[in-house]
Amino acid sequence: MKKALCVVLCFTIFLAGCGGHAANPVDRYMAGDEDKSCNSLYAEMSQIDTEITQKRKEISDRDTWNIILFVGGFFTIVTWFFMDVKNSQEVELDALGARKKALSNIFHDKDCSAPTSVTN
Repeated sequence: MKKALCVVLCFTIFLAGCGGHAANPVDRYMAGDEDKSCNSLYAEMSQIDTEITQKRKEISDRDTWNIILFVGGFFTIVTWFFMDVKNSQEVELDALGARKKALSNIFHDKDCSAPTSVTN
């Protein structure tokens, strides 16, 4: 019983320290946000939409791999060491949502409208 407890404790400590990468969230407000043009604000909000879509795909892929690695860990314990359990993508996704909301508030405060496409 003590050996099993020691293994579980070591595994938990390892996962807490190494199981994934640290979050790198974007700041909600950045210097110069208020001075940006309407087109610049719209372009950055569109870029954030793309990043949010990409981050959601990363979360889905991570969850799929974690399930595969977890099940594989019952056959070879080594696979458990490659699981990503830090939830850094969720932190980054929340930060992107907050950044988009802040930019959207500035966009609406300036009474901006979505740019129309220009045809040649």
